[in-house]
Amino acid sequence: MKLIKLIVVFMSMLLPTMSQALDYTKPQLLEDKFYKEYWEQHFLFEDGTFVTAQFLVANFPWPVGNAHGIMIANVVSPDGKRTIIKNGRRLGEWGFDSEKFNLFIHTHRLKKGGNNYDIYLGSDDGNKVKAVVSSEIQPFNHKKFTHKKTYMETSVYLPFFEGSGKWQLYQGEDESFKTGEGKVQGFATHTLMTGRLENMLKDWLRVSGLRGADNQPLPFLSAIERPDGTKEFILILKDEVGNITKFSDVTIDYKKNKKAKNGSSYPTLIKIAGKNGKDSLVGTIRLSRKIDHFNIYDHLNFFERSFAMSRASVSNYRYIADYDLTYATGSEIKSLTGKALSEYQDILGPKIRKKTKRRGGR
Repeated sequence: MKLIKLIVVFMSMLLPTMSQALDYTKPQLLEDKFYKEYWEQHFLFEDGTFVTAQFLVANFPWPVGNAHGIMIANVVSPDGKRTIIKNGRRLGEWGFDSEKFNLFIHTHRLKKGGNNYDIYLGSDDGNKVKAVVSSEIQPFNHKKFTHKKTYMETSVYLPFFEGSGKWQLYQGEDESFKTGEGKVQGFATHTLMTGRLENMLKDWLRVSGLRGADNQPLPFLSAIERPDGTKEFILILKDEVGNITKFSDVTIDYKKNKKAKNGSSYPTLIKIAGKNGKDSLVGTIRLSRKIDHFNIYDHLNFFERSFAMSRASVSNYRYIADYDLTYATGSEIKSLTGKALSEYQDILGPKIRKKTKRRGGR
């Protein structure tokens, strides 16, 4: 009887942990040395303006300290000009609502109201981006990855979102702000990790189909490779009424890799294949039109770089992709072609500095 009671107690402690999903609505504020949690929004205006916005909560070494909030956004206007909006704040100057999704860092905010999500970015020099978006698709998660006593969890908390927005960008003294507005499409992810990034992630590709005039099914791909060589893929199709087909037995082959100056690399052609029972999806994704190559290290001040030198380097390759896929079901074969928003992240570990002896030293 004692043994049965012990098993019941153990299972009651274990089950909540096993069934608990990653909660994107508020930061966990863990005490782990390398704890970081971030919400990334990627979206494209119909005029071609591209926006990424990362809301980050993390523990940093002294003198910054734990529970520090940073928002960094990258806005690329149709002419290719990049504008960076960046602010960091200690807890109190950033915060969140414990009852609902409402996260702010300085003047920047992520907020849910009803079925809509508000994204607001603003800087002291007048740069602003505002969008109201929604998605008919429920979030989906990657599997939890563990490394020794640390772990990483990630979800696509807002897949295939659509909405509208507007932006204005500072052009310099005595110059008028550049402005634009219109429909937006994109996706958003939420990631939590408690260990060093280079131990959690080697590379990560995300591709999200953009709705066209033909209203054909849209693909979404999230492909993660871990430092130990294991890979995990999420490959889905969303039809015109919001039904989801998820594929298993997914294989991906990166082709025509290009090297960058910082030692990182990225593919320009991706071959994919997946199955769902008798259904299959095969074809290629080509990173065809460059939006931006971005590494946050290039935009840090001297003080920030002193911390970044001991952290992993993340190179982001952002492109408009062209996909050419064949979707075969038990009754028909469809050719799916179109444009997609894509980002490939390549992670490199921190450089190891060799200790050198001084002349005449010990």
